Amino acid sequence: MKKVFLLFSVVVTLIVLLGTDIRRKKEPSAEKKPCYGYTIIEFGKGINCNGDTVRLMKVPGGGQQLASVD
Repeated sequence: MKKVFLLFSVVVTLIVLLGTDIRRKKEPSAEKKPCYGYTIIEFGKGINCNGDTVRLMKVPGGGQQLASVD
């Protein structure tokens, strides 16, 4: 009886081990998106989406925009 129980438990263990999915899903690679715009951190300064500090200038109407490099 012990041999039958041992054989049954070995077969069940093998079925469980072979039935498990050990493959790992690949993480999707992040696509590089084009960089547009900026975030204002204080008057005259901002940060673009690459993390670089940019200079802003005042425009009529009370807004700010990127200063030209001319």
